[in-house]
Amino acid sequence: MSRFFRVIGLLMVFGTGFSPFIAQWLWDDPFMVMQAWWFKPILFGGIGLLVISSIFGTSLGQRKIKSGLPAVGVIQSIQQTGTYINEQPEVKMMLKVSRQGRETYDTELRTIVPLTSLSQFQPGAIIPIVVSEKDERKVGLDQHGTVSQEHMQQLLNEKMMQQGIAPEMVDIARTGEKGLAKILDVTPMGSGQNGNIKLQLKLSITKPNGETFEVITQKEILPSAMSQVQQGHIINVFYSPQDPSKVALALQVQEQQLNHLFSS
Repeated sequence: MSRFFRVIGLLMVFGTGFSPFIAQWLWDDPFMVMQAWWFKPILFGGIGLLVISSIFGTSLGQRKIKSGLPAVGVIQSIQQTGTYINEQPEVKMMLKVSRQGRETYDTELRTIVPLTSLSQFQPGAIIPIVVSEKDERKVGLDQHGTVSQEHMQQLLNEKMMQQGIAPEMVDIARTGEKGLAKILDVTPMGSGQNGNIKLQLKLSITKPNGETFEVITQKEILPSAMSQVQQGHIINVFYSPQDPSKVALALQVQEQQLNHLFSS
């Protein structure tokens, strides 16, 4: 419907805009058309339809949020369209969308962003979004908490497994016992999958009850996380209660790491 209004509005505006040139060519009098009773109503009516189509299209885009599917978007680019609703700018964002069980794909989002929040929407930023159930290319900002922390974690786990993390390690990180580990030794083992770095780590792990045990394990680490995995550092880990030798590292996740995971 908004596209129909936009087309009619453009025809009305361009039609009245060109009519003086036609009158000049036919009758050598452009003012004959400009002073006609229908000139201003059609011109301003066309402009009004263009404004209405913009407002109507934005409202429909926001309405999808109520019934959308949870997803995460990484902003690839953003620019203002020049349209303002209640003095707030409309922006066009190109997004890299990540959903559970689906390949990452690109789409466009047009939405109203408050001026006070505009600085949060920059290239590289990760935002929660919702996806239309009928057309996955149509997305909207998650303004009603559809994307919960649980959804985010499930999606992150899926992305980590796609990067080569064993499902068993993801399960240990989710259900295992938490402990503190001192890194006793770090031995590089070459390159891993997807540009990761493969390491052999010797850890001294302290359980919540104070007991300690040592583990030698091999892990693949993102290059951006290497500064956290150095000899002598203390890190958080999760270990299996049934087999404490099975350990998952709980490193601090930086925004650039999340960007890499959700964009890959």
